[in-house]
Amino acid sequence: MVILVDAMGGDNAPDAVIKGAVKAAKEVKAEICLVGNKEIINNKVKEFYGKDTIQEMASNITIHNTTETIEMEDIPTVAIKHKKDSSMVVGFNLLKEGKGDVFISAGNSGALLTRSNSSCWKNKGN
Repeated sequence: MVILVDAMGGDNAPDAVIKGAVKAAKEVKAEICLVGNKEIINNKVKEFYGKDTIQEMASNITIHNTTETIEMEDIPTVAIKHKKDSSMVVGFNLLKEGKGDVFISAGNSGALLTRSNSSCWKNKGN
């Protein structure tokens, strides 16, 4: 099982997401893929744990790099259309491509609902 996690979404992201992923990685038999800015994530790992990369914390955590973030104040439909390299859009695309089994985000709920209800899912039968 591959769990895709929006590392940049949520009020306390990426800090809370990173700490949660590290804790979960020790307790679950699954791959955890953090979707977000690799440089920011690894800098936080260094700050929290004194390690250079998150893979040094747990071998079952990877990062899929993105360059954009959908902010809480963004208009959901505009953000989904224009922030194609955001952690949320990329996470959903990875899920659609079968590169993950579930996508979790605590980000902009309007954008999350907008993307999860888009026509691409209806065409796939999801």
